[in-house]
Amino acid sequence: MGAVTYPSKKVSDYVSEYFVPWRIPFDTANNLLRRYNVVWTPTTIFADRKGTECYRVVGYLPPDVFISYLAMGNAETAFGSHNYPEAAELFDTVASDHPESCLAPEAMYYRAVCRAKATGDDAHLDEAVADLERLFPDSDWLLRTRPWINEQG
Repeated sequence: MGAVTYPSKKVSDYVSEYFVPWRIPFDTANNLLRRYNVVWTPTTIFADRKGTECYRVVGYLPPDVFISYLAMGNAETAFGSHNYPEAAELFDTVASDHPESCLAPEAMYYRAVCRAKATGDDAHLDEAVADLERLFPDSDWLLRTRPWINEQG
């Protein structure tokens, strides 16, 4: 990824705007590699300010695909920090900016969770079920909404 993905202007601009990047050579005996259980490269880890891992991407991805994972990592970090309004906006960005991505249904699911947690209104869960049924009827993320239907129906 160092030859193609990270040098991409779109990727480097996104990383510069939202993250503090830290590149660790895999061939070094490093406590961080052990701490985060990095066993394959490239591995991109999204951690909060305390160093708690919130999301991880393993393997090469081209720049246009990787940017959707950067956005998801950003959203997952806000979610893990219990910043539900910000996380909902970030998940919405993933779903709207990357609708063809395999991450879109997951982003829609978590957007609803964040909105429900932020507002206390479970109607957001119903909206997500309807959207996932319409847009991603074969998605595992739709299956994960079944308890919502049973609890509310």
